[in-house]
Amino acid sequence: MNDHITESSTTTKTFRFSSGQLLTLTDDQIEKIPYLTALVSAGPSFDSIKLSKGYYLLDSNINYRDFLFVLESISFHSIRKIFIRLPKNYNVLAIIALLDFLAIESERGPTLEEVDSKIFWNFQFGDKLGQYQFIYLPSDIQDMAVRFAIAMTKEEYDFTNRKVIDQVYWFIMFILSCYELFETNLRYHVHKTAQNCFLYFVHPY
Repeated sequence: MNDHITESSTTTKTFRFSSGQLLTLTDDQIEKIPYLTALVSAGPSFDSIKLSKGYYLLDSNINYRDFLFVLESISFHSIRKIFIRLPKNYNVLAIIALLDFLAIESERGPTLEEVDSKIFWNFQFGDKLGQYQFIYLPSDIQDMAVRFAIAMTKEEYDFTNRKVIDQVYWFIMFILSCYELFETNLRYHVHKTAQNCFLYFVHPY
């Protein structure tokens, strides 16, 4: 199987996955993925990287299907789209790990104080239970929720601290329960990241 994903540039290179698939990318696409840029630069010096047929061998840990999604995600204009566009039958933890492995830049993980101020200071609660309105754009809050989930997956919070654990748990419960603000796919993938950190974490879907 050989997939050709082309853009305006006519210069291309072909990469081979350990599972046998071939993927042809333009130089413009390659430049957006530091791992591929380094691989192409090192290729002429290592026979194990560039085969005689001109294919560049990718690391065996790079899954073909996951890579295609990551490639698509480079064009997303906001980080929330990663969780919103990712189908439920994909492993969100593998996608986060692959983004890291490919050295694709992402927004830094937020502090818990930043999560609190972005999510909870952006609501104005009414007199009735469940009644509130957004002060800022819901998209900004969704971006923060995804940044928080990714940082949690990367273990950027101190899970030896009980206060931190309680705060993280509260944020997760709010995201999973706020159906009006966070769409289904986003909540589903946040739930999966939560399960990775809290083995006992259960939430109905």
